[in-house]
Amino acid sequence: MEAEKTLTNEEIIRELLDLLKKNAMKEPANDVFEICSYVDGLEKKIATMTEELTSMQNQIREMQEDTLVNNAKKALAEAQERLNARCEQIKSQVSEVKVQVKSTAKSIVDETKAKGRAALYRVTEFAGIKKRLLNVRTAVKDAIVSTDRDIARTALLAKGLREAGQTVNNAFRTFADKPEVDYSQKEQKHPITKAVIAPMKAVRKLFVSMELHLDASIDKLDNLAMNVQFDKVKRMEDIKSGEQKVSDIVEAERDRVYAEVIHASMVVEGHEYQYNADAFEARDSADVKVETVEKVSKAREDKAR
Repeated sequence: MEAEKTLTNEEIIRELLDLLKKNAMKEPANDVFEICSYVDGLEKKIATMTEELTSMQNQIREMQEDTLVNNAKKALAEAQERLNARCEQIKSQVSEVKVQVKSTAKSIVDETKAKGRAALYRVTEFAGIKKRLLNVRTAVKDAIVSTDRDIARTALLAKGLREAGQTVNNAFRTFADKPEVDYSQKEQKHPITKAVIAPMKAVRKLFVSMELHLDASIDKLDNLAMNVQFDKVKRMEDIKSGEQKVSDIVEAERDRVYAEVIHASMVVEGHEYQYNADAFEARDSADVKVETVEKVSKAREDKAR
């Protein structure tokens, strides 16, 4: 069966990231990529966890048959099933997060193609997955508590089975007139330790890692909203700065042209006085030039918006 695509390799996510980068929104693009990477990381940890639990289930089945272990197998199997149920619950929650991320990305990409750059500010809508991530984190925290309890119980069970086995062994040695073995001088582990406790500890370690992953992804969502706001402010400042520069150019051009008009109206030496007819013609020409500059200015402002 073909493995499901990671979010960072989804075509719609790559398209969104490309649009963000092309529109000089590098920081929001990085935030979106990292959020998707965190979700991919959660899926990877769940896959590893599933492997550990499958191995644990198989080892419980294959444990050496004896009366004591047979009585414990049911309890151990129940502990494994509890862990497996937790894992499936978290897996389902992460899948829902993944679906929502892809759906949000597609909506933003489609609107950006239709309406332009302003639609990219909708990347803040990824914050909508925050509630889902918080729910996942709650489930993970509960799983850690539950796993700690099962590890402690299983450790006690292993200790009891080990000590019971040692007592039985010494009873047979005594019956056979052999000296008892001082097990306190020997480090012995019951098969349960390897078959059950070791996988449980490995799964717990994955849960702790998932919690850290979730904390980081939630922080990144907050960071995304902040970076989008920074981009909006910067863009408005750039537009205002551009408008001011165009205004300055228009004003300077107006001053220059009117200066020429005034100069032309004052130059009368060597020419027949015509009641400033040339001056009025020059003034009309100046007004046309100023109007042209103002039209160019407005066109630039509209383009900037």
